[in-house]
Amino acid sequence: MGGIGQVPLQVSTPPDPVASPPAGRSRILAQLFQEALHAQVPAALWAGAALMLAAILLGGAYYVAAVTGNPIGMLLRDANAIAEQPQYFGAIDYAEVVLMTGAASIALFTATLKRDRSILFLALGGTLSMLLALDNLYMLHESAWRFHLNEQVIFGCYGLLLALTVLTNFRRFLQTPFVLLGIGTGLFAAAVLADAIPPGILPLPRGFEDSLELVGTCFWSAYFVKCSRDVLRDRRPGRW
Repeated sequence: MGGIGQVPLQVSTPPDPVASPPAGRSRILAQLFQEALHAQVPAALWAGAALMLAAILLGGAYYVAAVTGNPIGMLLRDANAIAEQPQYFGAIDYAEVVLMTGAASIALFTATLKRDRSILFLALGGTLSMLLALDNLYMLHESAWRFHLNEQVIFGCYGLLLALTVLTNFRRFLQTPFVLLGIGTGLFAAAVLADAIPPGILPLPRGFEDSLELVGTCFWSAYFVKCSRDVLRDRRPGRW
């Protein structure tokens, strides 16, 4: 009874691009090429931003070179190569800059992904972290006198920005691992005090101030990376 007069069921399969006729392959390749070109349209804006940033940096370098009378290589080359020092000179200090810059970038980038009160907290914290990284890299507070400023003014601005970061949402701040931030801030303050003590007053070991700053940077960076992670994982509206 079964099977007499029945047409066998045929399952259609999509055409294989490799096995397609030449005209079909050309059409597929043309479509892929068109999609690839379309995907590059947003890159024009980012390319303009990259060129503008490069122009600002190179323009500043040439300006400083012209004002100081130094060759442009003094600003573009590696500092240790210019000073003819070993590669490991300042390696740990560079690590501090990398840690702080990384934490700042993560916090600032996370702030662009949110639409609640965490934006202000992460934006202020990321900005302060970036300023601290730049201070360490370019010795900003040590050079404050060049701008007729006292370095205490610079530290006061950092403290004010830290207070604003905490007070953006103090109740939520208490739910963060603020002990990390407290330890980092305390170690930074201790490093500043150790630097202000005249030599010979206390028998501090050499590099004590820099060691405090290094450990403080680790705690500070861990705090803002942890906060950024928690903000991204928290999907509940109104949490911040």
